[in-house]
Amino acid sequence: MLRDKAILRIIRRVVDHFELKETPRRNKVYDLTNKLLRVCHSRACSLDLEGMANAQDFQLVLDDLTTLRTHLDTSRGHLPYGTRMNFALNMAYKKDLANSNSAHDARNAISIPRAQ
Repeated sequence: MLRDKAILRIIRRVVDHFELKETPRRNKVYDLTNKLLRVCHSRACSLDLEGMANAQDFQLVLDDLTTLRTHLDTSRGHLPYGTRMNFALNMAYKKDLANSNSAHDARNAISIPRAQ
């Protein structure tokens, strides 16, 4: 029950953020956001839905939704390993907020010397 309320609050914030006036476009954003959140949370990776609903920096929520839209296979409930999100509860998918560009940062690359 709390999950449903949190998802509805997130959806409301997303729809309001884009300031869409036409009902069909609002419905499309509603349906897509609803599907992404529910499939991810129930089948791929648990999300901190309350944290998303109450996030001060809403851009983090939008970043996670963009990541889900790009990588989540909603028909199979599959999210590729290595996908990083801000509000993931599963540590395998958790983005390191202190170093959010770690995947693209050459300073953090692990260098393994070749055997000669």
